[in-house]
Amino acid sequence: MDPRLRRLRRHPGLAVVALTSAIETLTRRAPMPAVAVSVFDRARVRAAVVHGTADLTTGRPATAGCWWDLASLTKVLVTLPEVRDLAVPLDRPLRQLWPRAAATPVGGVTAEDLLAHRSGLPASRHFFRTLRGRDAIVDASLATPLTASGPVYSDLGYIILGALVEDLTGSSLATLAARRTGLRMGGTVSPAVATERCPWRGRLIAGEVHDENAAAMGGVSGHAGAFGTLELVTEAARAWLGDAPPPCLAANDEGERFAAGWWLHPTRGLGGPAAGADGYGASGFVGNRVWFEPSRGYGVVVLSNRVHPVRVDRAPYNAWCDELLQLIASA
Repeated sequence: MDPRLRRLRRHPGLAVVALTSAIETLTRRAPMPAVAVSVFDRARVRAAVVHGTADLTTGRPATAGCWWDLASLTKVLVTLPEVRDLAVPLDRPLRQLWPRAAATPVGGVTAEDLLAHRSGLPASRHFFRTLRGRDAIVDASLATPLTASGPVYSDLGYIILGALVEDLTGSSLATLAARRTGLRMGGTVSPAVATERCPWRGRLIAGEVHDENAAAMGGVSGHAGAFGTLELVTEAARAWLGDAPPPCLAANDEGERFAAGWWLHPTRGLGGPAAGADGYGASGFVGNRVWFEPSRGYGVVVLSNRVHPVRVDRAPYNAWCDELLQLIASA
């Protein structure tokens, strides 16, 4: 344990200062160019740290006001709450709720099936290579055969859920996200943390969505596309910290357990080596993570640009997150 944390039990008033200092020390050793971390409980934010370089090509530092590409955290912070708020039964087949799905492979599955990644849809398809526009990619997703033999974490399911929300509410996900949490979707945000030098687009991506399918859809999709500052993401995540984890709705042979939207412990080791048995969370490809420990009463947000300027082995990022979560658990 970091020696500064040993004093916490004897002097609880030092908790925020000591934890923040320990996290700051760890962020200086991060294998990502930029990283932001927050720790929160049900009442307040206990620590918030931003460190590193937002753009290695210019040397611009990451600051508290920077916008981070949230990648697949869009699924749980934007799409999930909007689906839950729809005035339709989520256990009914899509074809009964949404005429657009009536004659498609997913017509017989439910919104809850899509939320829990148990629809039979594959993980993803490279639609961006041949298609442009929201409707073209939504239609291609709806037409994708259900080939998965068990639960598979699927971007396609959330592309479909995002379109379901937009069609049934008459509002763009961008409008709904801004209204609910202040998160932004579509267009370009600034100042932003840069992500990858994208081979498909032939340039460095900063302030616009990294995910190629979401980019081909105009930056607004149910599976990716949201941007947030550390403060906004923390508040959006803190709204999900309950007294118990959401119920498990599906599991596969790889040990992955799915709730509606969330991964449950021990899926993909997301909670680190000290994870509680009731921990749950989600992650984003560019280097983002939300993790909750309901029994311990806290949650953690990690935002980073681990793919900047190019995507590399994610093992150093995962190991660093393990160290961070171990540190926080020990405090």
